[in-house]
Amino acid sequence: MDETPNEREELPKNPPKTRKKKIIVWITAIVTAIVVFFCGGLSLWFSLDKEMRDLIKVKKAVDKEYYQDVDDDVFYGAIFGAINGRVLDAYSGYMTADEYASLKRDNAGSRSGIGISFYTKAADGTAQMLVVRVSGNSPAESVGLQAGDYIVGFGKTENELVECCEFDKFSAFLGERADGERFWIRIRRGEELQNLELYKAAYVENYVFYKTNERSYSFNSKRELVESAGGYAFLGDDTAYIRLIQFNGNAVSGFQKAMELFRSAGKKHLVLDLRGNGGGDMEVMQSIASYFCKSSTEMYPVAAVADYGEKRSKFTANGNFYSMYFSAESRILVLADSSTASASECLIGCMVDYGAIGYGDICLTNANGIAKTYGKGIMQTTYPLGLGKSSAIKLTTAVIRWPVSDTCIHDRGILPEDGALTVDEQFPDAELIETAFEKWKNS
Repeated sequence: MDETPNEREELPKNPPKTRKKKIIVWITAIVTAIVVFFCGGLSLWFSLDKEMRDLIKVKKAVDKEYYQDVDDDVFYGAIFGAINGRVLDAYSGYMTADEYASLKRDNAGSRSGIGISFYTKAADGTAQMLVVRVSGNSPAESVGLQAGDYIVGFGKTENELVECCEFDKFSAFLGERADGERFWIRIRRGEELQNLELYKAAYVENYVFYKTNERSYSFNSKRELVESAGGYAFLGDDTAYIRLIQFNGNAVSGFQKAMELFRSAGKKHLVLDLRGNGGGDMEVMQSIASYFCKSSTEMYPVAAVADYGEKRSKFTANGNFYSMYFSAESRILVLADSSTASASECLIGCMVDYGAIGYGDICLTNANGIAKTYGKGIMQTTYPLGLGKSSAIKLTTAVIRWPVSDTCIHDRGILPEDGALTVDEQFPDAELIETAFEKWKNS
């Protein structure tokens, strides 16, 4: 017999009805997703302003119908360029992903180049390259360039030096040099001419310099303290000097270490040099303000006040350390100039409002007939427009006011008529500082 009584047919794993139900479920899910996506897209589309929808249509029409190809960077660059140049103020603007990444590197102190700031025009308008600042840890510092030097020539080799003092030509020359490539410059220091071999390189800028009457201190790229011989003898035994370049990078840690040196050496008076300091991060300013809130009895005194529309937000110092470093007899001199701006002016306002200094303790550099601070009493906030390496928008979001007096120095600055001292700009830099110091002591 062919039949086996114990044999039985196996049922399929998915009976026809079960398979049918699953197919219906999948179809329903797919249709639902399409509807949600479509309706969500419509909702998003109609949530846009009419002008924004028109812009999208214009872009699509240009891509499809225009007789020439228009690169996306050109199209959007024109739009964002108009926003930056015509819609927003001079301190606000759209940044590409590369520009935003560069800003973050700059704020951390990561630089690239030779590390020199110039005056490119003399008082009579003639071209010059007067070095007014040499960045800490830069190639320029490593070869001994100083503020007050004039660059009067350059070339790929010492034998190819060309006499030239035009910044645009020197900038073009530098643009053709690779990092690490050696070239030569000719400088005039006083009446002396000398040739120096220089190069471009990446470096981490130091923002804090500390000096006594005998020693100098700075910070290397690893933020380690570096000590060297020679200070400002005119300071005497009881006074120290701190130059704060910017409120970024190593400013907080460097300033803290400088103040510890100040205290451990038993110094009484301080010269705080904010010339050329264009500001930076308000959080850094809040940390440094902690050393100068003299009359405040609060642990976290107000360091600045900002108006966001109708909302008033207070920025507070990160402590109150004045009495730990200064005595009742202590005096502080602040040096400033027309490039002292934003967070620097806010710090000066905090010092004035809390009695650490008076206006007579501020000495303004008179350069080309201008003796004032910059006059920037507004604050910017940067908003990333995505994750990772994204573009960003920087917007003016606040009016800065001093913490007690409610003073706003925007578009005005601190002026001699406020009671500030003045001193004419001169080089070498030490001579200007000494002149200001002696004038202040005798005032």
